[in-house]
This record gives sequence, C-alpha cells and structure tokens, in this order.
Amino acid sequence: MQTNINLLRHGEVLGGSCYRGITDDPLTDKGWQQMQDKLDCDKHWDIIISSPLSRCYQFATNLSSKLQRPLVSEPAFQEIDFGDWEGKTAEQIDAQLLSQFYADPVNFSPPNGEHFTDFQQRILVAWLALLEAQQDKRILLITHAGVIRIILAHSLGLDVQHSFRLKIGHACLSSLEHFHSPDAENFCQLTKHG
Repeated sequence: MQTNINLLRHGEVLGGSCYRGITDDPLTDKGWQQMQDKLDCDKHWDIIISSPLSRCYQFATNLSSKLQRPLVSEPAFQEIDFGDWEGKTAEQIDAQLLSQFYADPVNFSPPNGEHFTDFQQRILVAWLALLEAQQDKRILLITHAGVIRIILAHSLGLDVQHSFRLKIGHACLSSLEHFHSPDAENFCQLTKHG
C-alpha cells in the first residue's frame, strides 16, 4: 500500500519576518495567493489536515469547502513555541544564542520555549498516527516550516540535528510517498520539493 502526502507550508504572514511559532497571525493577501498558486495543479486529495493556527487553518477551511473534502484540525502539527523569541526578528535576538540553536537544537532551546526534542516527539507521534489512520489515501497537510523539517528528516532518515539545512520557504510544497509493507520496514521517498 502507498500513502501520498503533500506537505504545504503556509504563505507570507501579516507582521513580517519574525520568530512566529505559536503566535497566531493571519496570512497576508500575498500569502493566500502564494498558497493558491502552489496548489492550482493538485486537487486530488482524500483529506486535508491542518495546523489549528490561522495562517494554516483559514486557508485549509476555504480549500476544504471549495473542494468538498474533509478537514481535520490537528494541534500536534502546530509550530514550535519559541518562548521569549516569539514575535522577535533575528536582529532582536542575541546572535550567539541563535547560532547555538541552529547548530544544536537538541541541546539548546529558545529561552522559555518548547524543547526541540519535545517538539520532535509531538510531531512524530502525530505523523505516525496519521500514516496509520490514513493508509492508502492522498493527504494534504497544511502546516509550518519546523513541522515539515521534522517530518522530512524522519522520513528520509536524516539526522534531526541537520534539519535546518532543509529550506522550506513560504508556500513550499513537498510531496512524499509512504510505502506500507507488512513484511518489511515502512519507508518514504521524497517525490518533489519546492
């Protein structure tokens, strides 16, 4: 059996570029258009799953209604909580602290934020549950860059320490094929990314 998953990052968000994890800012008009443009050719999903944050969920709700597809809001697929960095730009955060986080997110978390291993665990539990519950389906998951990095690193067998090397821009669409086999280890392959 094969499950096909499209991972879509939200588009540009109101408020500009900053560390926006659990801060619930909506999309800009440009952000809506970025996502719509990315999905013009892909409308064949069985189910749409979304982060509950408005920058994902508002678009997901609109798309679900337009395509008449079921929509599930899944809190586990929301972005990491950046703690004291929430709403701040990179320039407003100590450069050495940022470097430590990007170099070693497992051992260095944003002050008062979600620990990276807790974030990773939250995502992977939800991801594996999704693959089990939606076997042989075509899924659109609308979520965040950090979530997509965790899923891609896990699915492709990459060290999570290096997940920040994966560039996930606004409205980035990644496609995975997950193969279920009762006699062998399950595996995924990345079919496109961009």
